Amino acid sequence: MEFLKTCVLRRNACTVVCFWRSKVVQRPSVRRISTTSPRSTVMPAWVIDKYGKNEVLRLTQNVMIPIIRYPNEVIVKVHPASVNPIDVNMRSGYGATALNMERNPLHMKIKGEEFPLTLIRDVSGMVMECGLDVKYFKSLTNPNHSLIYQAASSPYVALTASSAINKVGDLNDKNCTGRHVLILGASGGVGVLLYR
Repeated sequence: MEFLKTCVLRRNACTVVCFWRSKVVQRPSVRRISTTSPRSTVMPAWVIDKYGKNEVLRLTQNVMIPIIRYPNEVIVKVHPASVNPIDVNMRSGYGATALNMERNPLHMKIKGEEFPLTLIRDVSGMVMECGLDVKYFKSLTNPNHSLIYQAASSPYVALTASSAINKVGDLNDKNCTGRHVLILGASGGVGVLLYR
């Protein structure tokens, strides 16, 4: 059986992990899932410590940088981010029960452990670290800075527009030839994307 063998090199308080393919048997207690390398452990972020209005927002410089827990995850250093209506509603507690059930399906955590909570979901940036199963991204690839700001505002808007076209409008590439669509209020993000 082929495994990814690791070698840890230590030099001047820095640790480097090297990976290569080898036909060896790993110890069952060791589970390598990422190419984690030494890095800062904290980052700045806007967080909330309880649900409420804008006054609950707090800028902090010491949020723990997440770690890769599964081999299909990536860590992205956020450059721009966009705030969507869902983020504003979540700040007030919208979806808290569903999110907590997803985070804690067996109800084993202590109540209130979801705080501090970072709300923004639409981001764009540089992939800093990849899980071992990630094939489409490479770590530390410099993004195209002219497109990075456009990409930050796209995910929520694009999914909403796609849902409107496909689910509500029942349109797809096979049945929309020769049809006309009226888009009311095409001045916002979703409307502009639908117009295009």
